[in-house]
Amino acid sequence: MEKKTIEKHKGVDPKKRNFVLVGVGIIVLILLVAQFTTPKRSVAAYCDVYKEERARLAKFPGDTWPSGVFNDELSDAGEFVTSFDRLEKVAPDDIKNDVETLRSLYKKMKDDPSSAIAASLSGAGAESSVKNWTKEHCGVDLR
Repeated sequence: MEKKTIEKHKGVDPKKRNFVLVGVGIIVLILLVAQFTTPKRSVAAYCDVYKEERARLAKFPGDTWPSGVFNDELSDAGEFVTSFDRLEKVAPDDIKNDVETLRSLYKKMKDDPSSAIAASLSGAGAESSVKNWTKEHCGVDLR
């Protein structure tokens, strides 16, 4: 029986075998890197991302779409969607849902500007919650 197994493996082309082994090794490496580089939810991570996003948003012009969380107004609501998406990935559990709500509301405003008033009214509680939490935990001045 061992002879059959050995003979069977002798018939495998070494190049194909090496190719498969390298492929499996690359997949394992990618999974390990993804596991260790995914952002962790924490106050420090949230505050770091918040400060980066606030600085990024400050470079954009506009006065159409306001955000109390970022203390800014922009012409493109999509930029707020991007920022809230990045914040949602690291937001601690106590504000994660509110950040997620704000992201979806700004996405709705971006996709359908006529829904802006209704969306902004429905997001007032989430915005207040995230704004107050951010002021308290990140030490930023938000009016």
